[in-house]
Amino acid sequence: MNKFVILLATVLVLSNIPVRPVEATVVRLFTDLLQNNVAGIPLIHKTEEFDFDPEVSKKRREMYYEQHGYRGEKAIERLGLGIDGKHRERAEHQRQRDEGHLNGLNILQP
Repeated sequence: MNKFVILLATVLVLSNIPVRPVEATVVRLFTDLLQNNVAGIPLIHKTEEFDFDPEVSKKRREMYYEQHGYRGEKAIERLGLGIDGKHRERAEHQRQRDEGHLNGLNILQP
């Protein structure tokens, strides 16, 4: 903690010393370096508040299940069928390919 206090005191002293323009850029570089790497940028120190309602997530979960299925299984299937307008042909091809398979595997069939 003592090192931080000494460092902070050094920065305060350096920031109050009148300097020529060339030296000012060096001092500015040094103070910016300390500000951004040690103390953190000012944006980090701002506080934010958000309205949060846990009941909304329950309603949205039901809507997600209706649209995309449990764990997105319908969405994954739609992505696998493509978005170029040939999804019906691909789905039919997959049904024909998987006919007689047990979850797509021949090994587990009797």
